Amino acid sequence: MRELLGSATLGNFSEALDEALRQQASRLHAPDSRKSDKGLRRFTIREMADIAFRMNYNTLRHHLKAIEGLPEGEMESGNRRTFSLEEIHEIQQRLYEAGKISNDMYPGKHEGDETTKILCYNLKGGVSKTTCSANLAQFLAMRGFKVLIVDLDPQASCSDLFDIQADLDNIASIYDVLRYEEQSSGDARVPIADAIQATYFPNIDIIPGSISLTEFEYETATAAAQGIPFYSRISDALSVVEDAYDVVIFDTPPHMSFCVIAALYASNAMLIPLSAGMLDVVSLVKFLDLASSTLESIEGVDPDKRFDFVRLLLTRYSPNDPAQLQLSSFLRNTLGNSMLNTDFLNSTAIADAGNTMNPCSRSIRQASPARLMTAFWKACMALPWRLSGKS
Repeated sequence: MRELLGSATLGNFSEALDEALRQQASRLHAPDSRKSDKGLRRFTIREMADIAFRMNYNTLRHHLKAIEGLPEGEMESGNRRTFSLEEIHEIQQRLYEAGKISNDMYPGKHEGDETTKILCYNLKGGVSKTTCSANLAQFLAMRGFKVLIVDLDPQASCSDLFDIQADLDNIASIYDVLRYEEQSSGDARVPIADAIQATYFPNIDIIPGSISLTEFEYETATAAAQGIPFYSRISDALSVVEDAYDVVIFDTPPHMSFCVIAALYASNAMLIPLSAGMLDVVSLVKFLDLASSTLESIEGVDPDKRFDFVRLLLTRYSPNDPAQLQLSSFLRNTLGNSMLNTDFLNSTAIADAGNTMNPCSRSIRQASPARLMTAFWKACMALPWRLSGKS
């Protein structure tokens, strides 16, 4: 006779894991209670030159000495002068105003530029969509771009990485912005500006995901049956705030949903992460066919729908693995320039970041930028920047 009560068993698992994770987080972030209590580490002048300014080290040192009124940073042990990211962005702005940074090297939109809205998209799970979204956001923020992440995954892992937890902290999520008043309990939708949360990382804001997003799917199905459109739900909401950002990044769940379709409609650029395995490539064929059909239906609603770029990024790639090397060559021969030139290497820096729930934790908090460049940021630099929306 079966005696195991499934609901109670799974509930007990959930409670036990939740408590264990809380204790682990407490140990990881001690003496702080949350990782956002301790900001980012400070950066050396050489790191500033490599990451933020793309400028010769000696040239940057000369500008720091020659231009009056720039932040002076702090002198640390080893006679190293370091700067906070906020100070770096202030220096960046001052150098641009002084004509030391050219227009094409200066981050941010110029007059008439459109906000770039990047959809990180693949229906297969485990291909590093959230990792790509989080690290791409940090790469752009380091460069000086103002970034908004929209977490469309009910698991809200990207929100967790930035220490924003809508379900636990009782704050508005993307669901509260998108929900249908006529289908929900009658509560009014939350204005999108009220759902945007600042993160501990300068230049990055986020609209968190939540488990409530599953309700949006049921509500949309009912609303669609009543003739209420859903394609433009995300783009209409974003139109109020997108001008305040240079880049919007949509982190999507590993399944087709109304939310994903609305994000497809709202985006104007696409990044498709793909794990370095033949089964993933086989799945990619099916995904691309489904995505193409979905876009056909969107283009039927909006015939002018176009993308500035669509790129595929090979993730978890080990160049010393002969099978993966062969797969990389196969993809590049087949898809050509649509594959990013630099792959997302399989890296302990990224693995450690996931274990500690800190995006780019080694690069941003501990290790040199060169280490992370081998993992992901080189791939970011291969994207069609300057992110003006006119790539």
